[in-house]
Amino acid sequence: MGREVKGCNENNYASYLRLFLAVFLGLALFFALVLLPWSAWWIAKSGDNAIERVVEAQAAGHFVIFGSGISQDFVDYKLRLYAAVKPVIAAVGSSRVMQFRGDWFRKPFVNLGGAAGNLSVLNSTVNAMIRDHRPKVVLLGLDFWWFLPQWEKNPEAANPPASGSYNYGLENLKKPWQWLWEGKIGAGDFFRPLLGAFGHGFRTDRFGIMAQQYNDGFGPDGSWNYTGEITGQKPPFDFRFRDTILQVARGIKAFYHAGAGEDGPARTHLEVLVDMILRLKTRGVKVFTFIPPLAPEVFAAMKEREKLYPHLFRLKDELEKYGIEVMDFSNPRDLGSSHCEFIDGFHGGEITYARVLRRMAARWPTLMPYVKMNMLDKIIYGWSEHASVHDPRITDLPETDFMRFGCPKKKMDN
Repeated sequence: MGREVKGCNENNYASYLRLFLAVFLGLALFFALVLLPWSAWWIAKSGDNAIERVVEAQAAGHFVIFGSGISQDFVDYKLRLYAAVKPVIAAVGSSRVMQFRGDWFRKPFVNLGGAAGNLSVLNSTVNAMIRDHRPKVVLLGLDFWWFLPQWEKNPEAANPPASGSYNYGLENLKKPWQWLWEGKIGAGDFFRPLLGAFGHGFRTDRFGIMAQQYNDGFGPDGSWNYTGEITGQKPPFDFRFRDTILQVARGIKAFYHAGAGEDGPARTHLEVLVDMILRLKTRGVKVFTFIPPLAPEVFAAMKEREKLYPHLFRLKDELEKYGIEVMDFSNPRDLGSSHCEFIDGFHGGEITYARVLRRMAARWPTLMPYVKMNMLDKIIYGWSEHASVHDPRITDLPETDFMRFGCPKKKMDN
């Protein structure tokens, strides 16, 4: 009897093991033969990793928008676009310079905003730029947090530009399914490749799920469009700047408070920047340096804690000791800009940056010939209190009072 029970248990165990292996093999085959191929097809059709096609189309002058959900590492894309266009004018810095538009300039322009999160990456990005092509003009936006050791301990470190992650790696192949599970895309978006046969597939002038869904992304000049937020299709990330103001109060993220004994921008960090600017100037590049604006409420919160932010409030003076002339736009009131013109607590919108460029061109005569001053005047006068100029090539939807500040917004482009 004992032997029969033991034999029965052994048979049951073998059966369970075979069943487990069969299920595991079936799932593995389904994953390999269905899930991954579908993801690869979906990503290819949506254009989420199609950098080569995007750059080719944009450099040829076609109005396409690139907004990838796969990767937010913009350096690879920006440098490819720069190399293809070979612009006369370039805007360089973090995402806080991404609102300069190519239409504002009289010569070819590329916006490399987003390609520099700190000084070492800025340095390597500039080196990569001048290896490919030497522009005549660089608009250089400085983030005050770059000059704190808490943000970057060693700005002299070699930090080459990333090669990007717009690929078919396993992590990226999981994303369409992950987005469907999280509700970031609906069934219509998920099965869009199949709907192409019926005329309802992905748009051919939009690359990447952010561009396909909301018209968010980079235009042909490399500048960014925040279409989803400003048209009310999705909630603002930093509603009424509350998240940014909280960062100021707590001294976290980009708004670190200066440490004990820090009474201004770190000297090593200043010298890295100065060396980079001088390197550009010795190659005949005109460099126009500025500090981008903060939302009025954020600037006020920092001004109340001025002693904790000497790396902002002393940055201009310290750089001018090295002979680097800087325009400080950190207080948007000096530009005539209001909170209605901001995307979030430290990203001004298109009209704010039209004000910035106009003020820079009026200050520096050598910049003036490159700038369409009449166009800037029309934008500032006609679109005051807006975050963007309505462009029917991007969307038919008007800008909304997305922060609910009671901002006056046009119903549609006049």
